Amino acid sequence: MGLLNKEITIMNFDETYFTQQKLQQFPHENINVQQLKHVNLYCEEDSITRLYSFLQKRQRRGITFIGSGNYHYVTYLLLKEMKKPFTLVLFDNHPDLSQHQGDRLLSCGSWVSYALSNNPLLKKVVIIGPTVQQAASIHNPRISVYSFKDKQTYSTTAILSAIPTDNVYISIDKDVLNTNEVQTNWDQGVMTVDMLIHYLTSILQFKKVEGVDICGEEKLSPLQAILPDYQTIILKNEKANLKILQSCLKEAAVTLKGA
Repeated sequence: MGLLNKEITIMNFDETYFTQQKLQQFPHENINVQQLKHVNLYCEEDSITRLYSFLQKRQRRGITFIGSGNYHYVTYLLLKEMKKPFTLVLFDNHPDLSQHQGDRLLSCGSWVSYALSNNPLLKKVVIIGPTVQQAASIHNPRISVYSFKDKQTYSTTAILSAIPTDNVYISIDKDVLNTNEVQTNWDQGVMTVDMLIHYLTSILQFKKVEGVDICGEEKLSPLQAILPDYQTIILKNEKANLKILQSCLKEAAVTLKGA
């Protein structure tokens, strides 16, 4: 079990990751999509096609840094690469299940609904960490929600028992973390990085994880990035990214060693 592919891809919708110098030191492949239009929050059909084309051409697969949570819908495209029945494990302060009647645009708030409707290999979605009210109103046999609205904690046994498949894809939006740990451009949850890694490590140990993606960066302009207050934000977010990344790579190394 463990992470089956350990290569790193960084998607650049903007210049957010350019300032995370320690993250940049890891061998990785950059995908520059700054030129794409109509991709912020919602993604139009032409841009979806182009994004998917960029992803299909990449050489490094396994761990994908997406950027701001505004682009979390990229996970929907990454899930298309799954070849076996799988469970999506989503760490997020929001369930991303909104889908208004007549709304045909894929968005950062609706991509999970689209995946459930359009990906026949997706058997279950396990959402960990939401504190928003709408998480409590989800009643779907294909979705399990572990809410942290009242600061609950759950055993790794409970989480693993909700995952019916051997194969798993993990998507992490850092807005699931509290504001002492990171700063995002969305309202945030209460989870700590250590708690996130505790669950992440357990899933990596007992399941075949085919991919991991991470989003939840604060969107910063180049001018903001040089200001002291924003430097603090960058360092906090990079620290969380590095902890998550190192945990994934550690479990991948253990898996390879034991294979």
